[in-house]
Formats: sequence, C-alpha cells, structure tokens
Amino acid sequence: MPKNNIFSSIRSFFAGHPGKTCYVCFRDSLENFEISYPKGWKFDRDMAIVEGKYTITFQSPDRHSQFTVAVDAQLPWGFDFAKYAKQELESPSSGIYTDVKKGKFRGMDAYRREYTYRSGRDYFGGGIMFSNGDCVFSLSWSGPEARKKELQPVFEKIVESIKFKQPGFKVPKTKHVKKARRRRR
Repeated sequence: MPKNNIFSSIRSFFAGHPGKTCYVCFRDSLENFEISYPKGWKFDRDMAIVEGKYTITFQSPDRHSQFTVAVDAQLPWGFDFAKYAKQELESPSSGIYTDVKKGKFRGMDAYRREYTYRSGRDYFGGGIMFSNGDCVFSLSWSGPEARKKELQPVFEKIVESIKFKQPGFKVPKTKHVKKARRRRR
C-alpha cells in the first residue's frame, strides 16, 4: 500500500466528518497540559484547585456530550501509580461500574476503560489515566450511545491532541503565527 494511503486512512479515522469539526486550543493556566477541543464546545473558566487536584470539562452545545481532563499535581513521595489508578478507576461513580485494562499511552503505563450507562437515555463513555511522574492525568468522555459513530472520532482526536508537561519542564506551546502590524503614517 502506498504511503499516502496509510496516512489518509489514519487521518480519516481521527477526523470524523471531514470539514465539519473545527478544533481550538485550550492551554491550562497552570501549564500542565494543552488540548484541542471542538469549536463551539464550552468549558468553565473558573477552576478550583483542591489539594493539588483540578478538573476542566468541555461540554458540547447540546450539553449531552463531554470531555474531561482531571489533573492531580500533588503526588506524594513514593507514589504508586498502579495502586492509585486501580482505586480511582474501579470505584463506583454515579452507578457506573467498569473494568480497567492496563496498557500504554505514548510509551507510559496507562489504564483505559470503557463503559455504558443510562441517564434518561443510553450513554457510552471511556477514559484513560496516565502519569508523567509529576502529575496524574485522567481523560474521560461520554456521549449519547445513538451518536457514538459520530462522537467516537471526535473524542479520539481530543485524546491525540493532548500535550502535557514533562517532569521539570513547562508544557510545549503550540506555535502561533502573529500577523505583522501595519505602521500608521
């Protein structure tokens, strides 16, 4: 298979409906991560940090789909990520029970989960949790089961867009091209 066909099939998998979804960049004010989310989705600009933990939730305009990034930036000495992930991901939350699968995310140990639940309608959801050594990042998403085929590629694109700080370094910034200012005469 020619090289272009491989890349085009990968791009089309993550693109969802080409041309229909535009993404904008969100930068965490604490510089722990940067992520792209669909234009038109909203998030709460007021962020509460409690004992080094905070959460940012991006919500679709219809308020039925969401993507959440939770950060735990205050890890204790001798932190055991496997124990932390098992406790956090397998504890029941809002009546949702899930099995956790260990895997890798960008070369780091990670834990993934998928689930469904009912809240007036059927929903699907998923998540991935990983640690860069300084912080634990928990990405989670959910949307109406009836729209899974449309939303799953959107969620995958958001996951793939995340940039997070490496231990001891600031998060990599997206390059922005500034327009040259015209001089007034």
